[in-house]
Amino acid sequence: MDRRTVIGFVLIFLIIIGYPLVMNKIYPPKPVTRPQATTESAPGAEATTTTGAAAEPSAPAGDWTEQGLPAADVDGSQSAMPLTMAQALEPAPAAGGPAFVTVTTPLYRARIDMQGGAISGWELLNHQSWRGGPVQMVPDKGVVGGADRIIFRAAELDLAMFPYASDEGDFELAAGAGKRTLTLRGTTRGGLEVRKIFTFDPATYGVSVDLELGGDGVAVGNLLTQTGSPDAVRFGWNRGIALVERHEKAEQASLRAFAGIGEDLHLRKRDGLKKDVTKVEGQWRGSIRFAGIQDRYFAIIGIVPQVQGEPVEGTVRLGGDKDRLAQTWAIDLPARRADSGGIAAARLDLYIGPQQADLLRVYGQGLENTMDLGWKWVRPLSKLVLWGMDLLYRYIPNYGVIIIIFSIVTKLMFYPLTQTSTKSMRKMQELQPKLKALQEKYKNDKEKLNAATLKLYQEEKVNPLSGCWPLLVQSPVFIALYQALSHTVSLRGQPFFAWIRDLSQPDAIATLPFAIPLLGSDLNLLPFLMGIAMYFQTKYTPTTGGGQMAIMNNMMPVIMIFIFYSMPSGLVLYWSVQNVLQAYQSWRIHVTAGKSGGAVTA
Repeated sequence: MDRRTVIGFVLIFLIIIGYPLVMNKIYPPKPVTRPQATTESAPGAEATTTTGAAAEPSAPAGDWTEQGLPAADVDGSQSAMPLTMAQALEPAPAAGGPAFVTVTTPLYRARIDMQGGAISGWELLNHQSWRGGPVQMVPDKGVVGGADRIIFRAAELDLAMFPYASDEGDFELAAGAGKRTLTLRGTTRGGLEVRKIFTFDPATYGVSVDLELGGDGVAVGNLLTQTGSPDAVRFGWNRGIALVERHEKAEQASLRAFAGIGEDLHLRKRDGLKKDVTKVEGQWRGSIRFAGIQDRYFAIIGIVPQVQGEPVEGTVRLGGDKDRLAQTWAIDLPARRADSGGIAAARLDLYIGPQQADLLRVYGQGLENTMDLGWKWVRPLSKLVLWGMDLLYRYIPNYGVIIIIFSIVTKLMFYPLTQTSTKSMRKMQELQPKLKALQEKYKNDKEKLNAATLKLYQEEKVNPLSGCWPLLVQSPVFIALYQALSHTVSLRGQPFFAWIRDLSQPDAIATLPFAIPLLGSDLNLLPFLMGIAMYFQTKYTPTTGGGQMAIMNNMMPVIMIFIFYSMPSGLVLYWSVQNVLQAYQSWRIHVTAGKSGGAVTA
């Protein structure tokens, strides 16, 4: 920490300590008599709204003493025992009621716990778990309570374990029904009322969450004199995201948290949490758009609603719990005057559902850019692939067939380049005797050997690097397909035929009673079929470089089986079709060359 930073912290500390003392000297509290059982705010008590924070209510000052302020009973009366500021912010016992409320819509089933007002369950009814039943987004084992706070100028109201009471029980929203709210209420010992309001829409995976702070009377006025006005409201998600796929190791590699501030997107992969929590931490202040966590197919995102199109200035934090290996996020929003006339309020939209571009795009915050579609230069190709697949699915309701069509189309696109490359490699193969003669002639002079070799290539019009071009040009397309097929929820649970029941997962035809080294206990058939197709492709592909290259060509199919073994079957299907088409193309060139006596005419 540099010198200026230390000086800054010292000045801030002095201001925080000295401000209440100076203000008490300038504006000493006026003594008033103790009110009766029920009190009302003085006329004109409502203050005007200020930008970014709720104004301080001008409730009459009570008989605050150094020992504390009178405690407020449930009926508004005050007891004789004084409360300190910390005690006044403690939660009062909640009224009786259910421990949680379940809300069911056509898209999800949500469970809201009264302890902390936290979402402790969120089942996606249209997405099935491999264990059976709907996908559960919230981990079964996690923290108790939520992560909400109301931040005053001189204190904080921690709502993590705040006991709420619901205004109603379980309910269900049918398709086409309008929005419906669920209001949770709780009070502090000092008389502050906290309301957490969920607004559910049966047509979306989103829910709006409002946090409101209310309360009136002498005790509340005295309490706010000490705490100051509420400056910010914190919404947080501290439960992580559940692992929902059968191959958890592959899913864990895709877990990450993200935050959108202005035009910047900050990412933190969960892998860093295994080493140190600082690897996943981050804090930014500015125009907040969103924060969230995601796995391969689903996400839990907090979205800041835009007020009349203007950016909202606040703070976003990313963090993690190393014990649970769970990433977390929190958003601090400026407190505003509640619409109901309360002390302060703030709103956040929650999205808990699939990472699907059309569903994320409606928020107008660029949430679709949080989908893991590869490096920046690959993303346009990945989006094009997704767009093309979605377009074809309208007419061909089988993604396996669509992947085969994509494979054929890309092969036709690169056919001229591949054909030229194959011809050039065959020509190189025919030049091997001449190259060996040059190597023997100039074995003691590398400069003359290089010059003679280059002259031979020019005379024969052969480019020794042409064999690499098809692979180099096709690499971006393959990477884009890998990202699209690995991270689009559209393929999740989609069958092709026979044993290929899920194109987003390996095509396990059986589970062995033992584990094979490097492969596991699942017997995946498609990678072996791909390896066979690749083997025949190499047999008809001209090679140069002697025995070493031949050995490499024989080993490559085996290596590719290991590489592709745990990949989504949709991607293995694509590469298998590519190998079959390439084998046919190489065979045709081979046959044509044989009929023409060695000249390539195909």
